[in-house]
This record gives sequence, structure tokens and C-alpha cells, in this order.
Amino acid sequence: MKLCDYCGFVIKEQDVRCTNCRMMVPGREIMPTPSRLELSKSAIKSSSRSRSLSSYIPKKLIALALVIGLLASPQTQVLLSSGMNYWDEMNTPYYSIPEQISLTYVRNFEVFLDEGEQAEYKLTLSIPGNRPSGSQSGVNDWQIIDNLQVSPMYNLTSEGRMEWRNNLTGSERDYISLEYTATINLIRPDMKISDSGKVSDIPSEFDKFLGDEWLIEPSNEEVQQLASQLSNGTNGNVIMILKNIFDYIENNYRYQKSSTPKSCPDTIVGKVGDCDDFSILFSSIARAAGIPAWLELGIIPAFIDSSSGCDLRDWGGHAWVNAVVPLNDGTFTVVNIDLANSYFMWLPPYRISDWVDNGVGDDLDSYYYLFSSKGINSQASYLENSYVSQCEIKGEIKLTELDLDL
Repeated sequence: MKLCDYCGFVIKEQDVRCTNCRMMVPGREIMPTPSRLELSKSAIKSSSRSRSLSSYIPKKLIALALVIGLLASPQTQVLLSSGMNYWDEMNTPYYSIPEQISLTYVRNFEVFLDEGEQAEYKLTLSIPGNRPSGSQSGVNDWQIIDNLQVSPMYNLTSEGRMEWRNNLTGSERDYISLEYTATINLIRPDMKISDSGKVSDIPSEFDKFLGDEWLIEPSNEEVQQLASQLSNGTNGNVIMILKNIFDYIENNYRYQKSSTPKSCPDTIVGKVGDCDDFSILFSSIARAAGIPAWLELGIIPAFIDSSSGCDLRDWGGHAWVNAVVPLNDGTFTVVNIDLANSYFMWLPPYRISDWVDNGVGDDLDSYYYLFSSKGINSQASYLENSYVSQCEIKGEIKLTELDLDL
């Protein structure tokens, strides 16, 4: 029997340590087992003798190769292309133009004696109507008028206009009102210079818009010289000639409001004008070049805000041009050109057409003088209050360029 050298406790044959004091029994020590760390080091040493090819390639390079492979795949290319297109769209400035505007327009007139005791007055207004009308046949409807209400009732003139006459004395006042609903569509044709026919292709039914008419003077020598210069090199292409006339006025004249329309020589010399002056000059040069052109008169708002609805305010008179364009397929169309607002062959729906020139100079002249008065040392005058009582926008197109892609 063996006893523990430290505590005297009985040591069994298989004991390596004393079961009482846990001291090692001399002569029975065992070799320590290598630690896990030492085993792992030896494993690494033994495994290092046979490394695979991938062990020589840095892991970052492997990750880069995987990314390149993913980017090169057709599916990824489609996603990237779509994403880039979306990014370009998000960062490309554009103009937002309504496709249609529906509004209710109200015009109120108050007529009174401005001076004196008694005077007669005459107020003449055009009857609001659908467009196109008359000479604009062949063009899809872009303006529709509904629910016209007029008070008091009017007399119809020989020119087809509404007329009110009366004698006022003392403090008398007359009140005249109009109200109607107008639906106006965007005019933006898909037309190229290559679609245009030549001047010789223009139908003869528009010949009444080739001669002199009031201030429209195609017979003027300066106008004829301009028409010849702006037609050179066009081979008679009508759209090309119209664009040359448009660019000539756009680049050489400055907008300046005038009280009454000017003659072509006055506009050419002064190099300034407003919508009426530019439209008259354009029509004169176009007619001198053999292209029928005429005025269309109406109203447009000075204030436009469609960001949160339809806010159109401060309506005022405006003029633009219509011109005939023959097409290669043997038909023709009528295009619209707004010189003051730089719209060539297209128009946004922010406008109401009031009257279309009929080719009669006296009728065109009289349009600009809607009110007249006469009396002995007396004069009647009027105030107009016009506004949009209801407005709704339908549809929207986004244009990166306002100009047509000709």
C-alpha cells in the first residue's frame, strides 16, 4: 500500500494524483497533450505543403472579379441603362405644358359719361366661336365655346359682331356682360421641313390673303426685298421660308408695347414692335413671298401658375399669325405662329381666340376700335373687368425644347 508523501492518504495503483490533496504522485506524471493552438499551428505547417491555386490570389481581387462579372452580364446592363436614363430624365430641365384647358371666362363692361351731359356710345365685340373656322378649315378643332350668355341682348352687325348702342345722360350707366365656357387644346403638329410642299403647290382658294389689307402691305418695296432675301436658297419650301421670316423678326426686332398697330415701314425702321406689329410685318413678308398669311386676334393671360391647379390672371389682347402650308401628300394645313412669344408652328392652350381675319381690311381695322363715343362737348367711356371664374387642366406633356424639331 502506497501513501501520499504530502497528506498520508492512501494512493491507489491507478491514481496519478492524490484523491485527497490533488498532488501529483511521483513517478506517475503523464506527458502533456499539445494545446489546440499548437495543433492548429502544426496543421497549418502540414497543409502549407499542398496549397491550391486560389490561395495565391488575394481575396480583394476575387471580389473585384465577381463585381466585374456581375456588371458585364446582360441583365445588369439593362438595369444600369434604365437607371442612367432615369437619372438623365431627373436632371434634364423641361417645360410642362397642359394638353387641354377648360375655363369659364367672364367679361363685364361698365359704360358711363366721362365728361359732359349727354353722349352716344357704341360697343362692338366679336362673338366667341369654335376654332378653326373659315380659313382655318382642315385643322382639327382646338377651341370649343359652350354656354354663351350675353346681357343685355345685342344687335348683329354686317360683319357678324355683337353691337350695343345707347345715349347716356347725366349719371346714367350701362352694364354689359358676357360669360362662356372655352375648351382649348394644345396645338403642336408633328411636321418637318421635309413634309412641306412648295409655294407653287398652295391652293388658289387662299388668294385673298396675298394682297394688301389695311396695314398688311406685301406691295411695299422694302417688304418685297425682305421676302426675296428670305426665300433665297429654299427652293420654294414653304416651311423653310416661314422659318426664315420668323428668325429674321426674332433676331432683329425688340418687343415694345404700342397703343395702336404700326405700318410695316415704321416697324422696319424702328426695329421695335408688339404682337400686332410683328404679326402684321410677318404676314406682309409671307404674302410678298407668295404664302397666304393672316392675323388671328384674341386674349392671353399675363399671369400663369399651373403648379397647384389652374391660375390664369390679367388677360389682355393678343395677336398671332396663320399661314397656309401645302404638304407633299397633296393636302394642305394651316399653321400658327406667335412672334411675340416665340412659338413657331405651335401654340400652348393659354389663349382664347376672339376673331380670325377674313381678308377684308375694314373689318381688320375696326376690330382694334371696339368702343366709340360722340356728343357735344361730351364723351362716354367704359371700364372692363374680365376674369376666369373656373379653370381645369387636363393632361400634360414635358418638353425639353419648346421649338419644334424640324
